[in-house]
Amino acid sequence: MTAKGNEIRHRESGFSLIEVIIVVALIAFVYTVAIPQFSMRSGAETANKLNQLASDIRSAFDQAVLTRKPYRIVFELTSGDYWLEEASSENFYLGSEKADRDLTESEEKEADIAFDTKMQEYQDLAGAAVNDPENDKEIPPTSPILMAKNALKRPKWTPLENMEWGRRSLAPTLIIQDMQAEHHGGKQTMADLGPEGRAMIYFFPSGYVQKTVLHLAYRKGDTEIDDSQQPYTMTTVPNEGVAETIAGYVEVNVHDDREE
Repeated sequence: MTAKGNEIRHRESGFSLIEVIIVVALIAFVYTVAIPQFSMRSGAETANKLNQLASDIRSAFDQAVLTRKPYRIVFELTSGDYWLEEASSENFYLGSEKADRDLTESEEKEADIAFDTKMQEYQDLAGAAVNDPENDKEIPPTSPILMAKNALKRPKWTPLENMEWGRRSLAPTLIIQDMQAEHHGGKQTMADLGPEGRAMIYFFPSGYVQKTVLHLAYRKGDTEIDDSQQPYTMTTVPNEGVAETIAGYVEVNVHDDREE
């Protein structure tokens, strides 16, 4: 075979230096385009999650006003899930003391059982029913405590499931770093509440949502916060039923109209 033939065969079996340079340049170009697109997609997902939560807060506010019933949004801090619940009673008592934390689902059931047991004790102390001699109707025993039973009893909370509402999630993009509503004595954090921990925002038929601050961070893993990215601060406006969001971690005093 001639030298010319060997040269042609060599060219057909490999790449020239120029071809290799072109391929490397193309790969570099693809990466420079793909990385910004990934960042833009991550930013869009974050914006969607924040807008959805703000919209849900407004929806819960409107629902309470329109139906004349109290509602609450329940947040699971570990999973990032949240949903809307409807109260069985128009009036209920949150308590005079600020709560260290909200009750878990199992603790709420235990509290209801304890209340019914205590009311039964008062019922027994009130004595047996008597018959009215005039019409022979039975008169049940009563006392001031028994008369106030319905007012003292905790309402039953039922998750709302319809075309507008269902279970939502901030995952996998965001995680609740901490949150505090007006009935909370301090910030509710995932570390303090544990895996079953919940935190709530209450909405009232009078057109009022508790002033609440949520600090939302980027999620790193299942329960980790990504400190390398800037968090967000979301605050509710009580008499307007809206939620305002700003970039950064901002301290907010929920028991006062002024920021700290």
